[in-house]
Amino acid sequence: MQSKLMIPIAMCIDDDPIVLMLNDLILKEQFFCDQLIKLDKAELALDYFRKQAILPQADWSLPNIIFLDINMPVMDGWEFLEIFTKEFPQFHEKVKVVILSSSVNPADLELAKNHPLVINFIPKPIGETELENLKKHESIAAFF
Repeated sequence: MQSKLMIPIAMCIDDDPIVLMLNDLILKEQFFCDQLIKLDKAELALDYFRKQAILPQADWSLPNIIFLDINMPVMDGWEFLEIFTKEFPQFHEKVKVVILSSSVNPADLELAKNHPLVINFIPKPIGETELENLKKHESIAAFF
């Protein structure tokens, strides 16, 4: 039984299994989300959203927030965002993105700032302070 309000569903897309495990631990410890969908490939996330898109809206099980790594093989986070933005406009109001990356490239930060679905850019690893600040963001504050 949850003792605090939480985001119902979060998704973490990262090719590093250690990062997925650490994010799972910190998100549970901080009572951030009730359920975490962990995916190690951006392609799997697109598959997930394609399955949701064919369901009636009342049956959607969408993450309210996606923690997205940008440096992944095969399909990086920017490619995922480009496809997600074009293919799933019906989800944009419900799903927000946080870039969670070890990138120190200023261009990545600038791209994140200018993307309409990205609400924050957080360096890895995510910590308690970053989550507390994120909980105050207008797009997800209502959950807390």
